[in-house]
Parts: sequence; structure tokens; C-alpha cells
Amino acid sequence: MAVFGIGAYYDEDVSSDFISEECACIGWGKTEASSLYEMLRRIKKGDIIYIKSYNIKDSTVIIKAIGYVIGRNIKEFDFPNSTNSMGYGRKILWKRVFEQNKEWIRVPLADEDKKNNVYNNTLYEEYSDTVINKILELL
Repeated sequence: MAVFGIGAYYDEDVSSDFISEECACIGWGKTEASSLYEMLRRIKKGDIIYIKSYNIKDSTVIIKAIGYVIGRNIKEFDFPNSTNSMGYGRKILWKRVFEQNKEWIRVPLADEDKKNNVYNNTLYEEYSDTVINKILELL
């Protein structure tokens, strides 16, 4: 089982759409972001995914929701009540959802995790023991 962080900021925070539609999406097509699509394809059913943001000023990862990948296939998801696409993603069973700003979990990164970090990326596999341990504790 692996842990993945995914951003949910398009022109605005769409975390609530990910949660209501039970998905996590990259917002890009296969040809627009082939590397992200390939990473999405490699995520396995049963892996943990969390919606995140990253505060550059204090090197803090913000956890907004945590869930398990339950869909085997990548599919395109639409925003609720709209024909606009959220892009390609996976079906997620959200186990913990934290209320905006009030309950979001802030995890300060250890010094070794700040170097060459990937926290500004749309999608990444999480390797920080600090972040993984916090996610497991919250589950």
C-alpha cells in the first residue's frame, strides 16, 4: 500500500467536489500531462490518497481529506451540476474529511523533507515518515 498526495486547486479549491463525487482527479488530459496520467495509472486499488495543499512560507503540508482508492479504472469525472470536466481520476472512498480551515490538519515538514520537495506538484507519492505517520494516525 502506498500513500499519495493530490492537489485540488483548479481556479479555486475544488476539494468539496472531489469529496461529493467520491473521486480524486488530476485536472489534465492524457496528452496535456502524460507523466501525471501515468502516475495516476500506477496507483493501485487500496492505496491511500489525501487531498493536500502546501504552505511554502512555513513548509507545512495541509491535509484536507483522506481516503482509499476503490476504483480500478481511470475515468473522467465532471463537476457536480456542470458539464465541465474535473479531468481524469480514480474513485475514492473518503474516510476522513476535515472542515475547511477549522479542522484542516497542518503537518510541519522535517528538514530532510524540505529539500527537493514535491509538495507543489499536483500528484505525488508520499515518502515523508512524518506525513505518512500522521495520515495513519488519523485513519
